[in-house]
Amino acid sequence: MSEIASGDDLTLEVIERLRAECTLLQSVNEAWFAEPIDDLSEELPAAFVYIENDAAEGAAETLRPVQAVKQVYGIWIVSPRDQFRELRQQVRRALFGHDFSPYHDPMEYQSGQQADVKGRYVWWLEMWSTDTHIR
Repeated sequence: MSEIASGDDLTLEVIERLRAECTLLQSVNEAWFAEPIDDLSEELPAAFVYIENDAAEGAAETLRPVQAVKQVYGIWIVSPRDQFRELRQQVRRALFGHDFSPYHDPMEYQSGQQADVKGRYVWWLEMWSTDTHIR
């Protein structure tokens, strides 16, 4: 992977980290959906990562081109109910406090919620964030 710069989107790095650290996951990819779907063809359990938003944390500095930004990442966890709690813990251990680059603060947990239950599968959505700067 190329070097991560200030303000870069970390979606691919989050995917790589989850693949390396979460032994229960059979699939980890970038999300192509915004809500739980019925025809998911991935091997389960799975995680799907996307950048939810990035927002300015204040005005740009006037003497140099730099502005603080908070980036928020969504992670869909799709898991059989009997593996859900352990998988959620693996994801949290993999991400909480992880430094992806010297230009990003360690990852922080924001929130999580059950989005749906489809048959024996739980759809859980977690939000994670990091502070960085656009330069």
